[in-house]
Amino acid sequence: MIHRRTGIGPVAVAAVLATFGAASAQDIKIGYSGALSGPASFTGLDIRRGAEIAIDEINAKGGVKGRKLVLVSRDDEHNPVRTVAQYRELVERERVVAMLGATNSASMLAVTPIVNDSLKVPVICPATDATAITENDAAKAGQDNYLFRIGMYGTGQANFITDTMVKRFGHTKVALLNWTGGWGVTGRTELQRRLKEHGLTPVADETFDSNDTDMTPQIIKIKNAGAQSILNYALVRENTLVAQTKQKLGDDTPYASAWGIAGPAFWKAAGSAAEGILSSTTITIDGPQSPERLALIETYRKRYNQDMDAPTSVFGAYDSIYLYKLVMERDGTDPKAIRAGLENVPEFKGLIKDFKRPVFTKQRHNAITEEDMIMTRWTNGKMLEIKYDDKGPYVDIDEKTKKYLDKKNMALM
Repeated sequence: MIHRRTGIGPVAVAAVLATFGAASAQDIKIGYSGALSGPASFTGLDIRRGAEIAIDEINAKGGVKGRKLVLVSRDDEHNPVRTVAQYRELVERERVVAMLGATNSASMLAVTPIVNDSLKVPVICPATDATAITENDAAKAGQDNYLFRIGMYGTGQANFITDTMVKRFGHTKVALLNWTGGWGVTGRTELQRRLKEHGLTPVADETFDSNDTDMTPQIIKIKNAGAQSILNYALVRENTLVAQTKQKLGDDTPYASAWGIAGPAFWKAAGSAAEGILSSTTITIDGPQSPERLALIETYRKRYNQDMDAPTSVFGAYDSIYLYKLVMERDGTDPKAIRAGLENVPEFKGLIKDFKRPVFTKQRHNAITEEDMIMTRWTNGKMLEIKYDDKGPYVDIDEKTKKYLDKKNMALM
């Protein structure tokens, strides 16, 4: 496998990291441009690592009809301008036949029209959730859409978070507290929309920006408004500051966030302040797991000498590579054939989900639907899936211990 970190710009320096030597003419190249350095690199590196593990497994078993898969990666530094340049370079120069999506929704929104109009190479996104990435102009016009997603998508995730708090837990006095960064802005709009569809208006609608380090004024306003829960879109750093403020104030208002905190990186940053916070996601590596998931968790730990920081990225990239393998073995390696083939996968045993229905269709390029999403609770350093039975919501502390949750404050009973 080859991994390269290439800078695009007048002062950029290109570096090449080769693990198995140069790719041969017979190898099948899959491209990846994402944040491999900087604050978002924990997500970008985990996308690459999930792909690396899958590719090594496939190559060890003969590759794709005897041809080796090769990952060609670039560091876009979470910068859409670099992402666009690197996509062109990966497709036009490196001749990749498929791509993994970037770490940044802004980057994917920037490359989406280019991919559909000129590059015409399939892209599966493990990490970016802006709805318009997959529900793009090509899709709306009934043209070939090369953008697919195996992670969360914005409209569905906002629906899921809101419905969980309003319908599952009966909270009608809901407050919003969102980051003014791009993802927070779009998330806030989606949450407002869904609350309105429920006939509700937020009892408080507060924001914070990247320079804020203490959210005391916002939390106090929300508490004084009588909020039963707080809905949020923000990433690890911002939510760590929110969690620490809530802890300092002794505020126990249930706090439900989108999947920006759905991984160990949040607990590492926030520590005990994260206790009880809820996060929507596609998968958690805590609590009881299938043997297949446990095997990937252990392979990752041994290979990289650490635990996963962004499990959704690892598992999303891993499943994406295996989806490409399935389609390429059946339909060939021409990008157009791969794109069409992804719309015709009737079932797929992935690690995020065992799909017993078509993974994608021509009209639906989001593999994960609202019905597939899960809500989790940070509990003693573990992100445990919230499940439901006749007695109410609960989490499995271990295989023998079930703890029910108080719907009012999400506390363990």
